[in-house]
Amino acid sequence: MFRALKEKGHKVEGVDLKEDRDIRALLPEDFFKIDYVFHLAAKAKVPYSVDNPLESHDHNINGTLNVLQCAKEVGVKRVIYSASSSAYGDQDSLPLKEDMTPNPMSPYAIQKLVGEYYCDVYSKIYGLETVSLRYFNVYGEGMPLDGPYSAAIAIFRACRDKDEELPILGGTQTRDFTFVDDVVRANILAMESNNTGLGQVINIGGGKSYSIDAVAKAISKKVNYLPQRRGEPMHTLADIRKAKRLLGWEPTTNLIQWLTTSQKS
Repeated sequence: MFRALKEKGHKVEGVDLKEDRDIRALLPEDFFKIDYVFHLAAKAKVPYSVDNPLESHDHNINGTLNVLQCAKEVGVKRVIYSASSSAYGDQDSLPLKEDMTPNPMSPYAIQKLVGEYYCDVYSKIYGLETVSLRYFNVYGEGMPLDGPYSAAIAIFRACRDKDEELPILGGTQTRDFTFVDDVVRANILAMESNNTGLGQVINIGGGKSYSIDAVAKAISKKVNYLPQRRGEPMHTLADIRKAKRLLGWEPTTNLIQWLTTSQKS
């Protein structure tokens, strides 16, 4: 995100939550002379929220509320909020459309959904422009390769590199995956667009779903099947027509092609 914004001529300031500060402790003066805020921070991942519901609630809900309040107080032009497709949970039909009734299945999903609601309220009541981008399973270079809450693709690649079996949790579930560069481009378009800023929720997904089993076997044939994790839906697939209409955005990178290319490099 930093690199892409700087390439477009923007001055960028950031808060590194691992090295720097907690978003719950940010103050309005931290937002002085800031035109646009990309709210990417979260205590991420469903398993973490299941194991630590109180802590993840405090960070993800109170942290988001503090960001919005600080932005409002100093007159930030727009907040672009990183929402999550986990808000959908299991639905009766696919693809997943923004006007579906949410069905969060985990504390994390609830927390990210509440963030969307706060963004909408801050737009309607306080006039702070906001837009919420619901990401679908972001992947790409730079993914964390270790830890219990790493993304599936990162874990699979790390196990392959160590010649270990890939742990497949379930396997029959399907997921829509989105390349990180496409997500960055969506954020910048959401900042620039004249069609957003009123609290809209927009899917950012690849528009194609893959079984976890197929993804794992595209990386390595050495697999080990384990029970599916609690709090996660069986299937996700983004309807991306709203992103095309409001942002002029669509994905450019295919997951299997990327996996094949990255394994050769």
